Amino acid sequence: KGSRSAFVSAVNPSSSSTSAMSSSIENTADECSTLLPSKVMHQQDPNLWLYHVETTTSTMDEARKIVESITTDDTDERPKSFLISAASQSQGRGTTQRNWKSSQRGNALFTIGIPQSAWMVDLKKKNHGSMVPLTLLPLKVGSLVAQQIQRSLEECLQDDKHQGMSNAAPKVTVKWPNDVLLKQSSSTQSSYEKVAGILIESAKDWFIIGIGINVGYAPDIPKEGSDYGRQATCFSQYCNATASSADANDDDDNEEYWVEVSKKLAVDTAHDLHSWLHSKPDEHLSSIDEHSGGAILDKWKSFLDWDMELVLRDTPKRERVRLTGVMADGRVIVKEVETGTTRTLVADYFL
Repeated sequence: KGSRSAFVSAVNPSSSSTSAMSSSIENTADECSTLLPSKVMHQQDPNLWLYHVETTTSTMDEARKIVESITTDDTDERPKSFLISAASQSQGRGTTQRNWKSSQRGNALFTIGIPQSAWMVDLKKKNHGSMVPLTLLPLKVGSLVAQQIQRSLEECLQDDKHQGMSNAAPKVTVKWPNDVLLKQSSSTQSSYEKVAGILIESAKDWFIIGIGINVGYAPDIPKEGSDYGRQATCFSQYCNATASSADANDDDDNEEYWVEVSKKLAVDTAHDLHSWLHSKPDEHLSSIDEHSGGAILDKWKSFLDWDMELVLRDTPKRERVRLTGVMADGRVIVKEVETGTTRTLVADYFL
């Protein structure tokens, strides 16, 4: 369909893997039933299992079911990683059990499962026997998500340009420890709005990594109350690819377009993490450096905007701070804007 198919193909040039993902859509489950959805194996690596449901309570709930099935299965069949994605969620959640509004279709909602041994043991072997701090896992995932968002937006905006439209590309930035933002600058000010969030939990001997990316719509974020937070943005606020197609003027058609883009984002992100974790030294150039804690930090910091002002979310005064440093284990050093006081943060969250 004109620009629509051009962008969807460009999101993942190797469309064979994503077509396999799409083929599983018919095998869906309503909400979070006791039945597992059907799986397909990633065509580039059968050790990455792909699942998809149309609707569920949360992909994190589905991931726990998958882990339970994997760990209790009497057969030797076991993936090295898995992906479960959904078109909508009725009970999506973020950090500290905050509500993640995701009942509408059109955003990327997915959970990636990796064995804890892949980080704690295998990654250590790739890093000259040195343990990579587990606290760097959200930063590694954040970098991969930021890369995928940047790639997808660039493809979409390039497609718009071919259609005679020109929108200013936002800058993709990261916010410690688990968010991705889009920065839009004018001559007088800059705005930073949330486009993606990450939640990492454990289930038996697996890590389950929940990721939400605002693709087709930006959910309303309360400015007060327990779910208050930074205002959200989405791809469709910058990218007009669907509107440029003569047959894409219907809201339902636009929604399906963003659903397909979201599925491909999920598959590509999962494959990126899976490939990085399980690659052999001879499969990647400078593989040892790529798997070090320093390399993880350098990549994450390449997306960081040091000038961004942040607000401590869960303190009584909600102090305004700026990052001044990132430590080797992923902790950050911040300076309060008003007082100049510095502090080291371990598990705090920012607006």
